[in-house]
Amino acid sequence: MTATSARTDAGEQLVYQCTIFVNPPVTRQWVDIKVFTLPADVDDQTALALMIAHVRYRDSYASSTFEDAKTIHGPYWLRAITPEIFTVVNADVVNTTIRYWAEHVIRDWDDNFVSWPQAQREALEREVYARTQRATVIYRLPDIRATAQHDWGDVVGSDAGFHEFVIIERAAGELALVVASDD
Repeated sequence: MTATSARTDAGEQLVYQCTIFVNPPVTRQWVDIKVFTLPADVDDQTALALMIAHVRYRDSYASSTFEDAKTIHGPYWLRAITPEIFTVVNADVVNTTIRYWAEHVIRDWDDNFVSWPQAQREALEREVYARTQRATVIYRLPDIRATAQHDWGDVVGSDAGFHEFVIIERAAGELALVVASDD
């Protein structure tokens, strides 16, 4: 299978639904949620592979509008990202882990920067935390900057880091890519 046919297959099997962007006006931080329809017969590793191959995954996160970044994803070279490098959050500890992430990565950002306005906090509750509560499984992309940062990758996540989670909810047939970062 060629790279082009893999990308076509990804777009046909993992159907992009929408992007939800939470961007408080008082900070350079933001949360980008890309929502996909996930077929019931696709296992987790295949779902991650389809997501990585999908055109919507090739996002530099360096612009306010989506443009196919072709060879990069956030601060990383796309070729360095495989399904195997994602770490699974054990279903028994999903709530604990996600609460830690939510408080440490997003809610504690205001300790270092500024407090997010109530409207954006409510959007996070509705669009991120509610999804984590319904999740069948959650994966996290580890920080791979040391081996996979592209030539201008230091622009994305320079202050608060680049945090990526994949939330799979089997009952709803949904895969949500959640990226929390800054620029």
